[in-house]
Amino acid sequence: MKVIFSKPALLEGLVPTMSTVSSKNTITPIEGILIETIGETSVRLSSYDMNKGMRTTVEAISIIEEGTCIINAQRLLQIVKLLGEDEITLEIGDDHKASISAGASSFSLQSLPGSDFPNLPELSGDTGFAVSAGVLKRMIGKVLHSIAEQDSRQMLCGAFFTVEGKRMDIVSCDGYTLSKCHVESDIQDIGRISSTHFSFIIPGHALNEMIRILPDKDEEAKIYLSRKHAIMELKDMVFFTRMIDSEYMDYQRILPKAQDIFVKIDRERLMEGLERANLVAEEKIQGNGKSYVKIEIKGNTFSLSSNSVNGYVYDEMECEHEGEDIAIGFNCRFLINSIRAAEGKRIYMTLKSPTQSITVEPVEEEWDEKDGFRYFYMILPVRMNEQPTAEEE
Repeated sequence: MKVIFSKPALLEGLVPTMSTVSSKNTITPIEGILIETIGETSVRLSSYDMNKGMRTTVEAISIIEEGTCIINAQRLLQIVKLLGEDEITLEIGDDHKASISAGASSFSLQSLPGSDFPNLPELSGDTGFAVSAGVLKRMIGKVLHSIAEQDSRQMLCGAFFTVEGKRMDIVSCDGYTLSKCHVESDIQDIGRISSTHFSFIIPGHALNEMIRILPDKDEEAKIYLSRKHAIMELKDMVFFTRMIDSEYMDYQRILPKAQDIFVKIDRERLMEGLERANLVAEEKIQGNGKSYVKIEIKGNTFSLSSNSVNGYVYDEMECEHEGEDIAIGFNCRFLINSIRAAEGKRIYMTLKSPTQSITVEPVEEEWDEKDGFRYFYMILPVRMNEQPTAEEE
């Protein structure tokens, strides 16, 4: 095998594939990238960590000898970045020695035969839909913070997608916060079997990679669904992941109803106050856990405070308030994540009691829904007890 690459083109194909290279596995081939010549000038790069994978296509300057091989991904990327010339030659000898050279510089390292790479899942599905990549990226970003990292309920470790006609909803819940967004968009049915309804759960670790590779611009993303995998196509790039095989919970049942305290507040000003409160609330000293942030709403004054073994913080700001006064406690980080993910100059919060969830939505009269997008957040409060002081410790 002998191929001459343009360095920029090779890097453009290599960098995305790194996201699905395994670094915690005893199977040596999946620590590498599978390199295959395809046709006269195309080279296919594949990586796979046994749960998710990536495939990109690079146009080579010249394919002198066809072939396939596996090269350690981290070493290959480091070498390509350090080589100074614009043209890079990759040559694999009969003894599987890989020679990577550019100008007067060359590296030699061991490769593996391409046949050692694990079989990839079938990268096609009978059903699928196409949606704007920018829209998909925006929606994933709104729910990513509410996906559980570890939970005995496997469904909570992913985000639940539903597509009905031109509407797509994404929901995530980690047991403490719930995030939901929907969009009315130009969603096209592209499957071999026509369908107007899709529902599936994509794990959080895969969504973290998807949001990195999805462009902000209005490019088309194609999503195909097989029996076990979701496959996303973007031009010359294919990302695939195993889906979570589970029914999602009936989240509509846990949404708060009949809230009777309503608040409109400047989102950026609230974020500033929460970040300040978090300096105290997130401290963990001498085995002491995180403290909560206390919110008090009295008239049109919205105040934040937190007291921990490390100090005390207080902040207040103006708000529009309807209903009873209230004092309620929250894990500050949970609240920050939801407020940061929200959009708009002001947000609309609804509450009922110190033991019931708060909701966050856009202010209706200020929200421009011309792009068909809407978000909703729910955060569980914490029980407020007297927190220890430094003297008591």
